Amino acid sequence: MSDTLSRLRNELAVPTGDRRRFLVGAAIGTGMAAQSAVRGGADFLLALSAGRMRCIGEPSVAAMLPLRECNELVMSFARAEILPRATVPVFFGAASFDPRLDLAALVERIAEAGFSGISNFPTAILIDGAYRRFLESVGLGFERELELLSRAKARGLVTLAYAHTRDEAVAAAQRGVDIVNIDLGWNKGGVRGVDTIVRIEEAALTANTITRAVHAAAPQTTCMVEGGPIVSPRQLEELCQVARVDGYIGGSTIDRVPSESAIEIVTAAFKAIGTLQQRIDGLERRLDRRSFPRSLWGHSAAIENARALFARLATTDHAVNIVGEPGTGRREVARALHALSARKARDLVSIACNDASAERARLDLFGCMAGAHPTVAKNRLGWLEIATGSSILLDEVDDLPVEIQRALVEAVETRRFWRLGSDVTLSLDVRFLAVSRGDPREARASAFDRRFAEWLGCFTIRLPPLRERLEDMPALVRHMISRFYKEEPAARARHDVADATPEALQLLASHRWPGNVRELRNVVFGALVRKRAGKELLASDLLAPLLRADVGIGDGARGARVAANAPGDARVAGAAGAIDAEAIEEAVAAGDFNLREAIEGLERVAVTAALGRSAGNASAAAALLGEVGRGDARDPGATVRAMMRRLDIEPRGRRRRAARG
Repeated sequence: MSDTLSRLRNELAVPTGDRRRFLVGAAIGTGMAAQSAVRGGADFLLALSAGRMRCIGEPSVAAMLPLRECNELVMSFARAEILPRATVPVFFGAASFDPRLDLAALVERIAEAGFSGISNFPTAILIDGAYRRFLESVGLGFERELELLSRAKARGLVTLAYAHTRDEAVAAAQRGVDIVNIDLGWNKGGVRGVDTIVRIEEAALTANTITRAVHAAAPQTTCMVEGGPIVSPRQLEELCQVARVDGYIGGSTIDRVPSESAIEIVTAAFKAIGTLQQRIDGLERRLDRRSFPRSLWGHSAAIENARALFARLATTDHAVNIVGEPGTGRREVARALHALSARKARDLVSIACNDASAERARLDLFGCMAGAHPTVAKNRLGWLEIATGSSILLDEVDDLPVEIQRALVEAVETRRFWRLGSDVTLSLDVRFLAVSRGDPREARASAFDRRFAEWLGCFTIRLPPLRERLEDMPALVRHMISRFYKEEPAARARHDVADATPEALQLLASHRWPGNVRELRNVVFGALVRKRAGKELLASDLLAPLLRADVGIGDGARGARVAANAPGDARVAGAAGAIDAEAIEEAVAAGDFNLREAIEGLERVAVTAALGRSAGNASAAAALLGEVGRGDARDPGATVRAMMRRLDIEPRGRRRRAARG
């Protein structure tokens, strides 16, 4: 204790203008709070009656009421709980309101008990109006408190004076106190906090004015601040940018506010254990009711894998990368992940990674102090700071500069970051979501930082292009039709379409869909706008004009396609007659035709359509496909099942029946 007291005295002896170490004092009321504060780096402790009041569930202001004999209360808990465990100097919060109190005897008792210093608390500075004037007039106000501190200093104790106004602070400094604590009022944070109209900007100006006056009157006096709008390190940082104070004393902000939130969180966590399975079951039921984004609808193997991973990640805080071509619904999946997460109360922050330089991206993400960059005149918050408690979507993360990737993954791993030009670290409390065109782990080495790629690619949801999940087309089309009538109020009265004709589905399946699900939505919506009243099914003649004529099945952009003007009653068996020979000739002449891909595409269209008409029954589908589709007499569906395996087509009707059972 003597070493720490000597260090404190040496710090207090440094004149104003020289470099002083920023001091932190903790005003507490229990031994547990004292130990925690010391482990956190507190330079000294204050044993105050207000700290004890907070521990019994009352606000700090209760210390100003005649509920207990204040000095006896402090002496009792401080000697039993704080002094035996403290490894830093401890100040005694002494009350001098009692006119019968012998100040010299009190100071001697405090010194003999082992306290290193004395502070005037409870204090008359927290009283105003006629009652304050009365206390001063009878000699029981602030002047008596200064007399107590003067006696303590003469006894060799360190002295700390609470002051609220400039005159009080200067008077204390002139009496030779070691520390002037500028009290900004009762703290406003937490459940028991007091409402205050004082903003941090006003408090900073007040503290700066008082500090300058104190240092002018007594250059060696240390000025600290406490209370008011300072409820977190952020507010203290803002105040210190204006006021040149030497330290901070935390009361409620160190023991009450953190413990309130910590106890609530931990208790709620234990409470949640008993109902966790119910919540999971409820989530699964909601997901079963098709609360997935539309881009995850369907029964193809790829989309079922994506949907299963989405369900597992929805309620976690893991970073998730959604990989796919433009139009596959990557951003919709990201928004849905955020909407189902614990961070949904705050808006999702989306950052475009492809429209800023590395320098601009660093400023946007991490923020900047005033003057630290030629373009920044005032302190600038970054998105990592603004999005605290929410999620950030890194849009087209493939284009994020590598140096920003390194800085970002460093912040993620340490859970801390700092603004450009600042040496104060900030806590990172953000969930990261990303959309990309490819898996970062599979990209070329120069495009992604290795650590960033491993972190971001750990949980990857892959969205296949629509041309690779044609078996999902009927479900997607039905969903688009339903969405159209929900989103278009003028069309609700004539909600007379629920599905598309087989010929329309065949036409849609023949398209290559470079715009993926987004393009399908536009095509279906456009067809429904053009639809005439009375038609109960969406027909191919409405869809054909909306499809790009140069994009069909096959590898090339002008591959073989099913003609848009195919007869409305054409059957699957006659689909070969609807092949556009002219388009094939053009593609061959241009060197942009792949016969194998074209044949495979036609087979996929035909088999998918036949299975759709036959509810997934391979034998019935074989009958619709003509001679090529039929197996032997003992197993008519053998050839169709072989084609399904080769083309990776699922029997949709059978899967739906299994799901219902």
